[in-house]
Amino acid sequence: MLKIKHPLSKKEIKEIIREMSAIFGEEVAKNLISKKDNVQLAEFDKTTQILFVNGKPMFIKRNGLVFPLVIALYELSNEEDLRKWKRRVVVDEGAVPFILKGADVMAPGIVDADEEIKEGDFVFVVEENYGRPLAIGIALMGGKEMKEKNRGKAVKVIHHAKDKIWELTVRP
Repeated sequence: MLKIKHPLSKKEIKEIIREMSAIFGEEVAKNLISKKDNVQLAEFDKTTQILFVNGKPMFIKRNGLVFPLVIALYELSNEEDLRKWKRRVVVDEGAVPFILKGADVMAPGIVDADEEIKEGDFVFVVEENYGRPLAIGIALMGGKEMKEKNRGKAVKVIHHAKDKIWELTVRP
């Protein structure tokens, strides 16, 4: 159960806007959050918080870092926009069921990755056929390395479609 803690300050909202603009560009970031939005923090568990924008779950906050929820990316996505986004990792269809069960992304399942990704960067994982977002995570290797390697973990998954956060935030 989520427990609403408090609203975010204008300064905190501006920082999220800045971070999302750096990742997705200003145009896409505007669709996620604006300075005028009502943003509230809710506690999910001891290490994870969910940020609601105008009553809608949009971001996850963990270890001081803020990431868009997969459902927020899903609502924003269309194939043209996704190709423009930085920090994108594309996986083959064979990797999808494993990721949806919570597995980290393995290098052999990656068919494309933004070559500017650095180890430790926030990344989002999409499937190759339709470009739909599957997960968000932290890069365990650079983007070029992800495309070239055929062994090892490439992305530590933080949140994925079908996990507890997804089930909590997606209404039937």
